Amino acid sequence: MSRARLKIAAAALAVALVALWSFGRLYRELKAVEDAHEVLAALGRMQEAHRRVQGVYTEDVSALADMSDDWGGFMKSLNKVLDLRAGFEISVSGPSYRITAHARDRRSSVVVFEGPPKIGMAAASSAKLSDGRAAPSR
Repeated sequence: MSRARLKIAAAALAVALVALWSFGRLYRELKAVEDAHEVLAALGRMQEAHRRVQGVYTEDVSALADMSDDWGGFMKSLNKVLDLRAGFEISVSGPSYRITAHARDRRSSVVVFEGPPKIGMAAASSAKLSDGRAAPSR
C-alpha cells in the first residue's frame, strides 16, 4: 500500500472514530432526557394513585415515596435519573399538577410532566355522563 493511501485510510479511520464517539455521546444525552421523561410519567401515575386514595394531588415527593415499598430506594432511583440538586418541583393547581425536574444530561435539560392525562379524541367522543347519557360534543 502506498504512503498516500495509508494516510487516507488513517484519516478515514479517525473520522469514523470521531463520528462514532459523537453519535454515542448524542445517544447518551437523548437517552438521559428520555429516561427523565419516563420517571416523571411514573411520578404522574403515582400522583393519580395518590388522588384516588387521598382525594387530592400532592406537592410533596415524600408522600409519593411513601407509596413505594422502599422509600430510600425510591429517592435513590430518582436521584440516579434526575439532577435533584439542579431543581425539582411538584406544583398543584386545583384539578391539575405539574412536575418539573432536570435530566442528568450535560445541559441539565428541564423536563416537565403535566397531568391529569388528557382524554383522547376517540375516548372523548364516547364519554358518558354519570347518569349514563352521552356527553355533549363540543
